[in-house]
Amino acid sequence: MKYVGYYRVSTKRQNLGLDAQRNTVVNYINNINGELINSFEEKESGKCNNRTELIKAINYCKTNKATLIIAKLDRLSRNVSFIFALKDSGINFYCCDIPECNTLTLGIFATIAQSERETISSRTRAALQAKKEKGIKLGAPNATISNDMRIKSANAIKNKANNNTNNKRAYSVISSLIERNMTLQAIATYLNDNEFRTSKGCLFTPAAVSRLMKRYQ
Repeated sequence: MKYVGYYRVSTKRQNLGLDAQRNTVVNYINNINGELINSFEEKESGKCNNRTELIKAINYCKTNKATLIIAKLDRLSRNVSFIFALKDSGINFYCCDIPECNTLTLGIFATIAQSERETISSRTRAALQAKKEKGIKLGAPNATISNDMRIKSANAIKNKANNNTNNKRAYSVISSLIERNMTLQAIATYLNDNEFRTSKGCLFTPAAVSRLMKRYQ
Protein backbone atom coordinates (compact mmCIF):
# COMPACT_ATOMS: atom_id res chain seq x y z
CA MET A 1 0.00 0.00 0.00
CA LYS A 2 1.23 3.51 -0.85
CA TYR A 3 1.41 6.15 1.87
CA VAL A 4 1.98 9.90 1.99
CA GLY A 5 3.33 11.23 5.29
CA TYR A 6 2.19 14.48 6.88
CA TYR A 7 4.08 16.00 9.80
CA ARG A 8 3.23 19.20 11.69
CA VAL A 9 4.53 21.21 14.62
CA SER A 10 3.07 24.46 15.93
CA THR A 11 6.30 26.50 16.17
CA LYS A 12 9.72 26.74 14.54
CA ARG A 13 11.32 25.55 17.78
CA GLN A 14 9.73 22.09 17.67
CA ASN A 15 12.01 20.37 15.13
CA LEU A 16 12.47 17.41 17.48
CA GLY A 17 8.73 16.89 17.29
CA LEU A 18 9.04 16.49 13.52
CA ASP A 19 11.76 13.87 13.93
CA ALA A 20 9.60 11.86 16.35
CA GLN A 21 6.65 11.96 13.94
CA ARG A 22 8.81 10.82 11.02
CA ASN A 23 10.18 7.90 13.06
CA THR A 24 6.70 6.79 14.12
CA VAL A 25 5.37 6.87 10.55
CA VAL A 26 8.41 5.21 8.97
CA ASN A 27 8.49 2.44 11.59
CA TYR A 28 4.82 1.66 11.01
CA ILE A 29 5.18 1.55 7.21
CA ASN A 30 8.27 -0.65 7.43
CA ASN A 31 6.48 -3.07 9.76
CA ILE A 32 3.66 -3.63 7.28
CA ASN A 33 5.91 -3.60 4.19
CA GLY A 34 4.19 -0.49 2.89
CA GLU A 35 5.69 2.22 0.67
CA LEU A 36 6.21 5.86 1.63
CA ILE A 37 6.01 7.63 -1.73
CA ASN A 38 6.17 11.22 -0.46
CA SER A 39 5.93 13.33 2.67
CA PHE A 40 4.98 16.89 3.58
CA GLU A 41 5.72 18.91 6.69
CA GLU A 42 4.93 22.35 7.99
CA LYS A 43 5.13 24.56 11.05
CA GLU A 44 1.62 25.87 11.58
CA SER A 45 -0.92 26.06 14.36
CA GLY A 46 -3.53 23.31 14.55
CA LYS A 47 -6.14 26.09 14.65
CA CYS A 48 -5.40 26.97 11.02
CA ASN A 49 -7.15 24.60 8.62
CA ASN A 50 -5.95 26.36 5.47
CA ARG A 51 -2.51 24.75 5.55
CA THR A 52 -0.52 24.84 2.33
CA GLU A 53 1.46 21.62 2.85
CA LEU A 54 -1.55 19.67 4.09
CA ILE A 55 -3.48 20.71 0.99
CA LYS A 56 -0.56 19.53 -1.15
CA ALA A 57 -0.47 16.22 0.72
CA ILE A 58 -4.21 15.68 0.22
CA ASN A 59 -4.02 16.47 -3.49
CA TYR A 60 -1.01 14.16 -3.86
CA CYS A 61 -2.97 11.35 -2.21
CA LYS A 62 -5.87 11.88 -4.59
CA THR A 63 -3.62 11.87 -7.66
CA ASN A 64 -1.64 8.80 -6.62
CA LYS A 65 -4.44 6.90 -4.84
CA ALA A 66 -2.39 6.84 -1.66
CA THR A 67 -3.27 6.92 2.05
CA LEU A 68 -2.41 9.96 4.13
CA ILE A 69 -0.57 8.83 7.26
CA ILE A 70 0.09 10.84 10.43
CA ALA A 71 1.77 9.99 13.72
CA LYS A 72 -0.99 11.46 15.91
CA LEU A 73 -4.49 12.70 15.19
CA ASP A 74 -3.82 16.14 16.70
CA ARG A 75 -1.03 16.63 14.12
CA LEU A 76 -3.73 16.64 11.45
CA SER A 77 -6.05 19.06 13.23
CA ARG A 78 -7.64 19.74 16.59
CA ASN A 79 -10.89 20.77 14.92
CA VAL A 80 -13.65 18.13 14.89
CA SER A 81 -15.54 19.47 11.86
CA PHE A 82 -12.32 19.73 9.82
CA ILE A 83 -11.33 16.13 10.56
CA PHE A 84 -14.77 14.81 9.56
CA ALA A 85 -14.80 16.99 6.44
CA LEU A 86 -11.49 15.45 5.43
CA LYS A 87 -12.80 11.93 6.02
CA ASP A 88 -15.94 12.67 4.00
CA SER A 89 -13.84 14.01 1.10
CA GLY A 90 -12.87 10.45 0.22
CA ILE A 91 -9.26 10.68 1.35
CA ASN A 92 -8.08 7.60 3.22
CA PHE A 93 -5.89 8.38 6.18
CA TYR A 94 -4.28 6.44 8.96
CA CYS A 95 -3.38 7.61 12.47
CA CYS A 96 -0.55 5.64 14.07
CA ASP A 97 -1.97 6.39 17.53
CA ILE A 98 -5.40 4.96 16.54
CA PRO A 99 -4.72 1.47 15.09
CA GLU A 100 -8.40 0.67 14.52
CA CYS A 101 -9.80 3.89 13.15
CA ASN A 102 -13.50 3.91 12.29
CA THR A 103 -16.24 6.52 12.30
CA LEU A 104 -16.99 6.03 16.01
CA THR A 105 -13.40 6.12 17.28
CA LEU A 106 -12.55 8.99 14.94
CA GLY A 107 -15.33 11.07 16.47
CA ILE A 108 -14.21 10.29 20.01
CA PHE A 109 -10.53 11.07 19.44
CA ALA A 110 -11.28 14.16 17.34
CA THR A 111 -13.49 15.51 20.11
CA ILE A 112 -10.74 14.86 22.67
CA ALA A 113 -8.19 16.64 20.46
CA GLN A 114 -10.43 19.70 20.13
CA SER A 115 -11.14 19.65 23.86
CA GLU A 116 -7.40 19.67 24.58
CA ARG A 117 -6.94 22.69 22.34
CA GLU A 118 -9.74 24.55 24.10
CA THR A 119 -8.36 23.58 27.53
CA ILE A 120 -4.87 24.85 26.65
CA SER A 121 -6.32 28.13 25.40
CA SER A 122 -8.49 28.50 28.51
CA ARG A 123 -5.56 27.83 30.86
CA THR A 124 -3.41 30.39 29.06
CA ARG A 125 -6.10 33.08 29.39
CA ALA A 126 -6.61 32.22 33.07
CA ALA A 127 -2.87 32.42 33.78
CA LEU A 128 -2.59 35.81 32.09
CA GLN A 129 -5.64 37.12 33.96
CA ALA A 130 -4.18 35.92 37.27
CA LYS A 131 -0.97 37.84 36.56
CA LYS A 132 -2.94 40.99 35.75
CA GLU A 133 -4.88 40.72 39.00
CA LYS A 134 -1.58 40.52 40.91
CA GLY A 135 -0.49 43.75 39.27
CA ILE A 136 2.08 42.09 37.01
CA LYS A 137 2.51 43.97 33.78
CA LEU A 138 2.60 41.67 30.79
CA GLY A 139 5.04 42.08 27.95
CA ALA A 140 7.93 44.50 28.43
CA PRO A 141 6.88 46.76 31.34
CA ASN A 142 9.85 49.11 31.00
CA ALA A 143 9.51 49.60 27.28
CA THR A 144 8.51 53.03 26.00
CA ILE A 145 6.99 53.36 22.55
CA SER A 146 6.95 56.80 20.96
CA ASN A 147 4.47 57.93 18.33
CA ASP A 148 7.31 58.03 15.81
CA MET A 149 8.12 54.40 16.56
CA ARG A 150 4.48 53.44 16.04
CA ILE A 151 4.41 55.20 12.67
CA LYS A 152 7.64 53.53 11.53
CA SER A 153 6.35 50.13 12.63
CA ALA A 154 3.05 50.60 10.79
CA ASN A 155 4.86 51.71 7.63
CA ALA A 156 7.22 48.74 7.81
CA ILE A 157 4.29 46.31 8.08
CA LYS A 158 2.50 48.04 5.19
CA ASN A 159 5.59 47.98 2.96
CA LYS A 160 6.20 44.31 3.74
CA ALA A 161 2.64 43.43 2.74
CA ASN A 162 2.80 45.59 -0.41
CA ASN A 163 6.03 43.91 -1.52
CA ASN A 164 4.92 40.38 -0.64
CA THR A 165 5.34 38.12 -3.68
CA ASN A 166 2.09 36.22 -3.05
CA ASN A 167 0.14 39.49 -2.80
CA LYS A 168 1.62 40.87 -6.02
CA ARG A 169 0.98 37.67 -8.00
CA ALA A 170 -2.57 37.37 -6.75
CA TYR A 171 -3.45 41.02 -7.37
CA SER A 172 -2.21 40.87 -10.96
CA VAL A 173 -4.80 38.14 -11.57
CA ILE A 174 -7.50 39.82 -9.49
CA SER A 175 -7.20 42.95 -11.63
CA SER A 176 -8.09 41.04 -14.77
CA LEU A 177 -10.90 39.10 -13.08
CA ILE A 178 -12.50 42.30 -11.80
CA GLU A 179 -12.87 43.48 -15.39
CA ARG A 180 -14.99 40.37 -16.04
CA ASN A 181 -17.39 41.47 -13.27
CA MET A 182 -16.68 38.32 -11.25
CA THR A 183 -17.89 38.22 -7.64
CA LEU A 184 -15.45 38.15 -4.73
CA GLN A 185 -16.38 34.51 -4.07
CA ALA A 186 -15.75 33.56 -7.70
CA ILE A 187 -12.37 35.33 -7.64
CA ALA A 188 -11.39 33.58 -4.39
CA THR A 189 -12.36 30.20 -5.86
CA TYR A 190 -10.36 30.88 -9.03
CA LEU A 191 -7.26 31.86 -7.03
CA ASN A 192 -7.48 28.79 -4.80
CA ASP A 193 -8.05 26.42 -7.72
CA ASN A 194 -4.95 27.82 -9.43
CA GLU A 195 -2.79 27.44 -6.30
CA PHE A 196 -2.56 31.13 -5.40
CA ARG A 197 -2.18 31.76 -1.66
CA THR A 198 -2.36 34.75 0.69
CA SER A 199 0.76 36.36 2.13
CA LYS A 200 0.49 33.90 5.05
CA GLY A 201 0.12 30.89 2.78
CA CYS A 202 -3.59 30.35 3.44
CA LEU A 203 -6.48 29.91 1.01
CA PHE A 204 -8.26 33.00 -0.28
CA THR A 205 -11.66 34.03 1.03
CA PRO A 206 -13.90 36.80 -0.37
CA ALA A 207 -12.77 39.03 2.53
CA ALA A 208 -9.09 38.36 1.73
CA VAL A 209 -9.70 39.27 -1.92
CA SER A 210 -11.43 42.50 -0.87
CA ARG A 211 -8.55 43.47 1.44
CA LEU A 212 -6.01 42.86 -1.29
CA MET A 213 -7.99 44.98 -3.74
CA LYS A 214 -8.10 47.88 -1.25
CA ARG A 215 -4.36 47.53 -0.51
CA TYR A 216 -3.30 48.30 -4.07
CA GLN A 217 -5.97 50.84 -4.92
